[in-house]
Amino acid sequence: MRYILHIGNNEKGSTLIISVLILVLLTVIGIAATNTSTIEVLISGNDKVHKMAFHEADGGTEVGIELVEQNIYMAGFSAADLASLGDINATSASLYLNTASGMPSDNNRDAYFPRNYGGNGPHTNLRVGGNTELSTGSAIQMAAGYEGIGKGAGGGGGRIVYDIWSQHIGVANSEDMILLQWMHVM
Repeated sequence: MRYILHIGNNEKGSTLIISVLILVLLTVIGIAATNTSTIEVLISGNDKVHKMAFHEADGGTEVGIELVEQNIYMAGFSAADLASLGDINATSASLYLNTASGMPSDNNRDAYFPRNYGGNGPHTNLRVGGNTELSTGSAIQMAAGYEGIGKGAGGGGGRIVYDIWSQHIGVANSEDMILLQWMHVM
């Protein structure tokens, strides 16, 4: 019994054991910090890819607006016009006549860019469809004078509200889709 108490009072080497335990604890904290930073780098990379896809799809809506306006102005594209659209490949010569549009895909699109898209690279698909509406004050004979000069059948007009869908498929299977409503006043 006296021998056991004598061993318990011997503290030689305890500093070594405590310092080794502290080093093990610091190693575990370092590994956890490294894993956390690796995950954060992956998350930020994924966020970057999807933000790029969003901005490309947003830019596609601007291209879609210009494409529709040019198509209306020219009353449809001729074969020569389709060949001279720059980096855009329109699959429909009369976009402005489309009455319904749905979500674009590689199998269901009115235009896409870049023109040299080969099937696996980043690209943007566009889909266009419009609905004709009467403008406010158009062909309203009752109380037309109350609304002021120029209101009524002779002063109004129509408008076409186009749904312009833009889908961008980017790197690492990132995809974003935006719907824009564009009003063309006649």
